[in-house]
Amino acid sequence: MSIDDLSPDDREALLAERREEYKSFWPGPHGRRVRYAIEMFPLLQADKPRGRTLIPATRDMRLRKVVETFGKYFKQELGFDSVPFAAQRSRLYNNDPTVEVVLFDAQRVTATFPIAAGAAGLSIQDGERWLDWFWIHPFERGKGLADKAWADLEELYGKQFRIQPPLSPAMERFLTHHAVAPERWRS
Repeated sequence: MSIDDLSPDDREALLAERREEYKSFWPGPHGRRVRYAIEMFPLLQADKPRGRTLIPATRDMRLRKVVETFGKYFKQELGFDSVPFAAQRSRLYNNDPTVEVVLFDAQRVTATFPIAAGAAGLSIQDGERWLDWFWIHPFERGKGLADKAWADLEELYGKQFRIQPPLSPAMERFLTHHAVAPERWRS
């Protein structure tokens, strides 16, 4: 039976029950909001990149925290066990020159300041540069941001950096579409 088939009183009673259930669905402050919301972040303290989408974020703690948030979205969406980047430096990785992170400036939402709509993390392992992870806000997907960010990454880091598996099917399609050499991303 559909909710539309119920009498007005029964419908209201069912909606009241659902509201009560929803209140405790994901408990905690902003629990429901955190679970459902995927945010973009205005970067008032950063300069808008001219002709680029990449915003270096390795050294600025405020930007690192935004990268960490995007890393959490990446983890949730793809079902990984851990977040790919932590903003707080540890004793083990303090000022590690082999790890870099960048943010991507939104293309669909514009302002005089950058609006972070995605991020990527890169590292150096055994003398080779690796793209460890790459995530773009769903609102910006399919709208050219990934293409621009990819071009910027290849311009900045060269066209030989490797791509760390596992990859989502969407990322595999993206790499195939951009004719990225399979040896860069297939193990």
